[in-house]
Amino acid sequence: MGLFSKKEKATAYKFLVVDGCVPSMSAPSTVRISLLSECIEIRQIIGGKNVAQLSYSQVTAAEKVNEQQIAEHDKSVIGRAVVGGVVLGPLGAVVGGMSGVGKKQKTVYKDFFVINYTAASGELSTLSFEMVGPPVGFAPFLSELKQRAGIVDAPAQVGPTIL
Repeated sequence: MGLFSKKEKATAYKFLVVDGCVPSMSAPSTVRISLLSECIEIRQIIGGKNVAQLSYSQVTAAEKVNEQQIAEHDKSVIGRAVVGGVVLGPLGAVVGGMSGVGKKQKTVYKDFFVINYTAASGELSTLSFEMVGPPVGFAPFLSELKQRAGIVDAPAQVGPTIL
Protein backbone atom coordinates (compact mmCIF):
# COMPACT_ATOMS: atom_id res chain seq x y z
CA MET A 1 0.00 0.00 0.00
CA GLY A 2 1.54 3.28 -1.11
CA LEU A 3 1.62 6.64 0.59
CA PHE A 4 -1.15 8.13 -1.54
CA SER A 5 -3.32 5.05 -2.01
CA LYS A 6 -7.04 5.44 -1.50
CA LYS A 7 -8.63 3.54 1.34
CA GLU A 8 -12.37 2.88 1.32
CA LYS A 9 -14.14 5.25 3.68
CA ALA A 10 -16.69 3.33 5.73
CA THR A 11 -19.90 4.76 7.13
CA ALA A 12 -19.70 4.48 10.91
CA TYR A 13 -21.73 5.39 14.00
CA LYS A 14 -21.09 5.12 17.79
CA PHE A 15 -23.31 3.11 20.11
CA LEU A 16 -23.44 1.73 23.63
CA VAL A 17 -23.90 -2.07 23.86
CA VAL A 18 -27.15 -2.92 25.65
CA ASP A 19 -27.67 -6.58 24.86
CA GLY A 20 -26.56 -9.07 22.28
CA CYS A 21 -24.60 -12.12 21.38
CA VAL A 22 -21.16 -10.56 21.03
CA PRO A 23 -19.41 -12.55 23.77
CA SER A 24 -16.28 -10.40 23.91
CA MET A 25 -18.23 -7.14 24.38
CA SER A 26 -20.32 -6.86 27.50
CA ALA A 27 -22.75 -4.07 28.31
CA PRO A 28 -22.04 -1.11 28.77
CA SER A 29 -19.21 -1.05 26.20
CA THR A 30 -18.93 1.77 23.69
CA VAL A 31 -18.62 0.47 20.14
CA ARG A 32 -18.30 1.84 16.62
CA ILE A 33 -20.35 0.08 13.97
CA SER A 34 -18.85 0.50 10.51
CA LEU A 35 -20.48 -0.47 7.23
CA LEU A 36 -17.60 -1.94 5.25
CA SER A 37 -17.96 -3.13 1.68
CA GLU A 38 -18.04 -6.83 2.63
CA CYS A 39 -19.50 -6.82 6.18
CA ILE A 40 -20.61 -4.91 9.25
CA GLU A 41 -17.77 -4.37 11.71
CA ILE A 42 -18.49 -3.86 15.41
CA ARG A 43 -15.36 -2.52 17.11
CA GLN A 44 -15.03 -1.86 20.84
CA ILE A 45 -13.65 1.66 21.34
CA ILE A 46 -12.51 1.59 24.97
CA GLY A 47 -11.25 -1.40 26.89
CA GLY A 48 -10.41 -4.62 25.12
CA LYS A 49 -10.56 -3.22 21.57
CA ASN A 50 -12.41 -6.37 20.49
CA VAL A 51 -13.80 -6.71 16.96
CA ALA A 52 -16.80 -8.67 15.64
CA GLN A 53 -18.00 -8.95 12.05
CA LEU A 54 -21.44 -9.67 10.69
CA SER A 55 -22.12 -10.45 7.04
CA TYR A 56 -24.84 -8.42 5.32
CA SER A 57 -26.45 -11.68 4.19
CA GLN A 58 -27.02 -12.62 7.87
CA VAL A 59 -28.98 -9.44 8.67
CA THR A 60 -32.76 -9.95 8.57
CA ALA A 61 -33.93 -6.61 10.04
CA ALA A 62 -32.49 -3.35 11.36
CA GLU A 63 -34.49 -0.56 13.01
CA LYS A 64 -34.28 2.44 15.31
CA VAL A 65 -36.67 2.19 18.26
CA ASN A 66 -37.54 4.68 21.00
CA GLU A 67 -38.03 4.26 24.71
CA GLN A 68 -39.76 6.98 26.64
CA GLN A 69 -39.05 7.37 30.33
CA ILE A 70 -40.60 9.64 32.87
CA ALA A 71 -37.98 10.90 35.29
CA GLU A 72 -39.09 12.57 38.51
CA HIS A 73 -36.89 15.22 40.07
CA ASP A 74 -37.32 17.15 43.29
CA LYS A 75 -38.12 20.81 42.78
CA SER A 76 -35.64 23.24 44.27
CA VAL A 77 -37.34 25.00 47.21
CA ILE A 78 -34.33 27.17 48.07
CA GLY A 79 -33.61 28.15 44.47
CA ARG A 80 -37.21 29.17 43.84
CA ALA A 81 -37.31 31.16 47.11
CA VAL A 82 -34.14 33.06 46.19
CA VAL A 83 -35.44 33.91 42.72
CA GLY A 84 -38.83 34.92 44.11
CA GLY A 85 -37.15 37.09 46.79
CA VAL A 86 -34.95 38.85 44.23
CA VAL A 87 -37.83 39.53 41.87
CA LEU A 88 -40.69 40.37 44.27
CA GLY A 89 -39.11 40.82 47.73
CA PRO A 90 -40.03 38.93 50.91
CA LEU A 91 -43.50 37.98 49.72
CA GLY A 92 -42.01 36.65 46.48
CA ALA A 93 -39.56 34.53 48.50
CA VAL A 94 -42.42 32.86 50.38
CA VAL A 95 -44.45 32.25 47.22
CA GLY A 96 -41.38 31.05 45.29
CA GLY A 97 -40.43 28.67 48.10
CA MET A 98 -43.95 27.25 48.26
CA SER A 99 -43.98 26.59 44.51
CA GLY A 100 -40.92 24.39 44.96
CA VAL A 101 -42.66 21.82 47.16
CA GLY A 102 -43.32 18.50 45.46
CA LYS A 103 -41.92 16.74 42.43
CA LYS A 104 -41.69 17.67 38.78
CA GLN A 105 -41.70 15.25 35.88
CA LYS A 106 -39.37 15.40 32.93
CA THR A 107 -39.78 13.20 29.88
CA VAL A 108 -36.55 11.52 28.78
CA TYR A 109 -36.24 9.83 25.40
CA LYS A 110 -33.73 7.11 24.61
CA ASP A 111 -33.08 5.85 21.09
CA PHE A 112 -31.95 2.30 20.41
CA PHE A 113 -30.62 0.54 17.32
CA VAL A 114 -31.63 -3.11 16.95
CA ILE A 115 -30.21 -5.62 14.45
CA ASN A 116 -31.89 -8.99 13.94
CA TYR A 117 -29.69 -11.57 12.25
CA THR A 118 -29.23 -15.28 11.63
CA ALA A 119 -26.28 -16.58 13.67
CA ALA A 120 -23.75 -19.04 12.30
CA SER A 121 -25.60 -21.78 14.21
CA GLY A 122 -28.78 -20.97 12.25
CA GLU A 123 -30.77 -19.51 15.16
CA LEU A 124 -32.25 -16.01 15.07
CA SER A 125 -30.41 -13.52 17.29
CA THR A 126 -30.63 -9.85 18.19
CA LEU A 127 -28.07 -7.14 18.89
CA SER A 128 -29.28 -4.06 20.81
CA PHE A 129 -27.40 -0.78 21.06
CA GLU A 130 -28.23 2.52 22.73
CA MET A 131 -27.54 5.52 20.52
CA VAL A 132 -24.83 7.81 21.89
CA GLY A 133 -25.42 11.51 21.31
CA PRO A 134 -27.92 13.09 18.94
CA PRO A 135 -29.19 10.95 16.06
CA VAL A 136 -27.74 13.32 13.44
CA GLY A 137 -26.66 11.28 10.42
CA PHE A 138 -28.25 8.05 11.61
CA ALA A 139 -30.98 7.93 8.91
CA PRO A 140 -28.42 7.66 6.05
CA PHE A 141 -26.48 5.07 8.08
CA LEU A 142 -29.63 2.94 8.56
CA SER A 143 -30.74 3.24 4.93
CA GLU A 144 -27.26 2.26 3.68
CA LEU A 145 -27.27 -0.76 6.01
CA LYS A 146 -30.72 -1.84 4.78
CA GLN A 147 -29.67 -1.38 1.17
CA ARG A 148 -26.51 -3.46 1.56
CA ALA A 149 -28.40 -6.16 3.48
CA GLY A 150 -31.24 -6.23 0.94
CA ILE A 151 -33.91 -5.29 3.48
CA VAL A 152 -36.99 -3.78 1.89
CA ASP A 153 -39.18 -1.52 4.02
CA ALA A 154 -42.90 -2.20 4.07
CA PRO A 155 -44.85 0.06 1.71
CA ALA A 156 -46.68 3.00 3.25
CA GLN A 157 -50.33 2.44 4.07
CA VAL A 158 -52.64 3.55 1.26
CA GLY A 159 -55.90 5.18 2.22
CA PRO A 160 -57.12 7.01 5.28
CA THR A 161 -55.58 6.45 8.67
CA ILE A 162 -58.00 4.75 11.01
CA LEU A 163 -57.76 6.03 14.56
